[in-house]
Amino acid sequence: MQAAVRGNQSMTEVVYQALKEAILLRDISPGTQLVEQTIGKTMNVSRTPIRNAMKKLNQEGLVQIIPNRGAFVVEPSVEEIKQAFHMRRQLEKMTVELISETMTTEEIEKLESWIEHEKETYQTRDILQYIEVNKQFHMTLVRQTNHPFLIDFTERMLDQINVYLMLYDVFYDENLDEKKRFKEHEWIVEALKERNLPRLFTLVDQHMEESLAYMAID
Repeated sequence: MQAAVRGNQSMTEVVYQALKEAILLRDISPGTQLVEQTIGKTMNVSRTPIRNAMKKLNQEGLVQIIPNRGAFVVEPSVEEIKQAFHMRRQLEKMTVELISETMTTEEIEKLESWIEHEKETYQTRDILQYIEVNKQFHMTLVRQTNHPFLIDFTERMLDQINVYLMLYDVFYDENLDEKKRFKEHEWIVEALKERNLPRLFTLVDQHMEESLAYMAID
């Protein structure tokens, strides 16, 4: 972790970016305590930007701040992660059931555009961009339901699972050209074009199983 200030970056932003990168690159493991004094010496910064950076990471769900104990990189249990994916599976199935007969050509083209962006993230190895593109693909689907509660719950669940992806996804370690994760999204789009609901249910199950398998939680 280095405290090199770029342009108009504040010291808080520098510390935040350095800590977040270290967490994403697994240089800091889940469950690790983030000690202000150690970070201050390493980065040659005062406590205020460190504490502000911790608050920002806490808001994103990457760091848990425990009163009288300190800040820790979150460490969700395997069961918690599996339950989150189970809930997301149910929400995704509700979504495809509601939209399987109503998806327009315009919305299909939006989905295909997100898949092209997804492929680009494999080239840049940018997990944060990958996570955002993946989220937008699924939010494009659920917004077509015009179901406010389903949209809200799906976004919350995606945001929660995205924290798990940042912590445990093997994005940086695997051969993404060989994996071709985007194929799962392409299959979903093809099934939507065919208005094939049984196929969509099968693909949602497969997608959730594969997404869970992409994480090194064992």
